[in-house]
Amino acid sequence: MTNNEQPSNGGREASQSNGPSADEGGPSRRTFLKGTAAAGAVALGVGAGAVGSASAGIPTPQLHRDGNLIKDPDGNVVTLRGVNIADPKRINVTSQARGKDAVQVIDSLTDASNGWYPRTIRVPVQPVDIGEYEPGSGPPVPAFTESQLESYLTNHLDEVVQRCAERGVYCIVDYHRHRDVQWAEGQDGPVNAELQDEVDMFWDIVAPRYSDDSHVLYEVYNEPTEPGMWEDPTDTQWVADVWQLWLEMAQPWVDTIRSHADNLILMGSPSWTQSPEGALVEEFDGEDIAYTYHIYPGHNSSRAQDWEDASRNGEGVAGVYEQAPLFVTEFGWEENAGQYIGGTDEFGDAFHDFLEKSPAIHWTAWCADPVWRPVMFSRPFADNADDSVGDPYNGTVPEACSDLPCEWSLTTGSGAMGDDIKSWLEQYRNDGIPGEGTVTPPTDTPTPTDEPNTPTDEPDTPTDEPETPTDEPDTPTDEPETPTDEPDTPTDTPAADALVVNNYDGDPGWASHRNDLGQWCGAGSFENGAGEVSDGALVLKYDNGGWFQEQVNQDVSGYSTLVFEVSGANGGEESEVLFDMGGVRTMLSNVTDDSIGTSTGTVRVDLESAGVDRSSPSVRLNFWQGGASTLELSEIRLE
Repeated sequence: MTNNEQPSNGGREASQSNGPSADEGGPSRRTFLKGTAAAGAVALGVGAGAVGSASAGIPTPQLHRDGNLIKDPDGNVVTLRGVNIADPKRINVTSQARGKDAVQVIDSLTDASNGWYPRTIRVPVQPVDIGEYEPGSGPPVPAFTESQLESYLTNHLDEVVQRCAERGVYCIVDYHRHRDVQWAEGQDGPVNAELQDEVDMFWDIVAPRYSDDSHVLYEVYNEPTEPGMWEDPTDTQWVADVWQLWLEMAQPWVDTIRSHADNLILMGSPSWTQSPEGALVEEFDGEDIAYTYHIYPGHNSSRAQDWEDASRNGEGVAGVYEQAPLFVTEFGWEENAGQYIGGTDEFGDAFHDFLEKSPAIHWTAWCADPVWRPVMFSRPFADNADDSVGDPYNGTVPEACSDLPCEWSLTTGSGAMGDDIKSWLEQYRNDGIPGEGTVTPPTDTPTPTDEPNTPTDEPDTPTDEPETPTDEPDTPTDEPETPTDEPDTPTDTPAADALVVNNYDGDPGWASHRNDLGQWCGAGSFENGAGEVSDGALVLKYDNGGWFQEQVNQDVSGYSTLVFEVSGANGGEESEVLFDMGGVRTMLSNVTDDSIGTSTGTVRVDLESAGVDRSSPSVRLNFWQGGASTLELSEIRLE
């Protein structure tokens, strides 16, 4: 699917509107902010909606396929549920018409204080926007140059991918081509060589760019069109022949991605990604590949409705998720919205039952946007506003949204999907998340219960201490030594009372992604990958890139100070590191009076003064502020 544009294939795509097509608008990671800081890229990352917004984040370690399931590195079964957004360039160019820029959209959709709990966000990257064509067109092949793609990534996609990492949500980078371009000419081919080259060029640049980002998944091609596998769904030979042609077309793209990256791959199918059962004929060659499925109320072919009848003897859609992970990366409904997407809550309720049939089924609803249909939000401007505001290059700006962000209103009531999707995400917020067994509340309960025992037991020491002075008077000569020794006790007491988050002593090992609290920890995008432990310290080498996280996942209201035992290669690195904890997101230098020195020292953050929500925080740092150095962390604790 795309926005509200009409299909050109005889009505088989889930069109998103009966309205006009002009309803709206479209280097390496290390150099991301170097080239854009002056233009305000950093400001987008920490702008309105970010500071003070409580992230609904979860750990986002790299995922892999195990049979028909997706698992985290510890073998926990993971089921991802979330939403789509519009193309980030389209959002940014029309931000005042929409009321938010792309980063503000991510912040809003991951705001736990407002009840949002997506575990993945699908980000459609449209050739029409990369190449700056008129909205509503299926751009020619090739649609863009390498230079245009680099500009798009640097100015629009990088910050969204980064923000998803910072907010603790998986990011599906979706190559969102569809409409008007046939990938093959008839059942016997040949494949479209120019299109094959365009998509291969895209992944040759994009795949290595985010290869170190454990939270990124790659969706190879949004919706292949003709020839359709629906032509004769009962002709198994026809289905097999079309699927073999698709394998010929798309296997090189898989190979290109795998030559650069191990990120999980999501693969579409002919017939507008309504026919994933081709995977039952032959799977693509490669590790960690899942298959995608798109469906809307107006898709009534026998193939498209397999989700309603999962009994087809292991065939159809049911057969796919019994064999391989199935990602329903598009579905939705909107009452009176046209032939294909027009639907009611009756469709939504029935499809919800299908989506939860198996932990092998993952989903992202379309679309968390006020313009691309079916919409989950009402427009932030009046219904009678000039629709030209949606034109990304020539439109006017509604006066009401001159200052970003503008609030979005969730669609509610019969025939509106917004409130349903939000409710589902909240319902399943603790289901199938990475690190299950240490992250979800029932399993976390023993940890907070045990942790208070440390402070509770500690008072026994002060209670015993007075007995020593009571006995001491018998030895007056020794009296002076007792006061001399006593200061050591208060000095040591904070360490004894402290809650150690991680001391990087190898138990548990950094590579196990577990800290001293038994919670998930990890890092990525550094010059030395995910960081390295050496001589009892975690070494993080950064050059304008990198993220780091330690989950706490328990109430730490009894502690007032976060302590880093840290050194830096240059000193003064606190001015280059972004601190993110408990809804506070600002430079580390803004929340501490201490400086990072070239030898190990203590950097303290007064959590209460900083306004940190201590109910269930995580500690996050990111290093995309333009600096280059090396940090060595020997301990993080709470006092």
